Amino acid sequence: MRNSKSKSKSDHSIESQPIDTVIGTDILFKGDIRGESIIRVDGTVEGNLSLSKGIVVGEKAKVTGNLKSDRIIIYGSISGDIECKELNIKSSGTVNGNIQADNVEIEMGGKYNGNLSMQPSPPPSSAKDKENR
Repeated sequence: MRNSKSKSKSDHSIESQPIDTVIGTDILFKGDIRGESIIRVDGTVEGNLSLSKGIVVGEKAKVTGNLKSDRIIIYGSISGDIECKELNIKSSGTVNGNIQADNVEIEMGGKYNGNLSMQPSPPPSSAKDKENR
């Protein structure tokens, strides 16, 4: 279920960048998290995550809430809706909820239950297009 023919670059670009916030495996966090950076969740989160650059959900992580970001990688379990540009559900990942994304990649073994809406962002209008209006 990919919108592009090339291998997803979101894998490498998120995980190779510095991750500013980590929710550890023994942590239970209740509440919403918003920010501009990248977060990695290895524990349990009960709340919504909205981070502009990226969200990585570790293999043992459990998130109950909605996720919104440019790029999201799921190794663990999500119960909630997802809105992003690039979504990668790994073979160990499970998503129960609706997805709205430009590009989606689900590895063999990855699980997804919900509705999927894939509508790529419109290309930026050029100066020539603006002149024709």
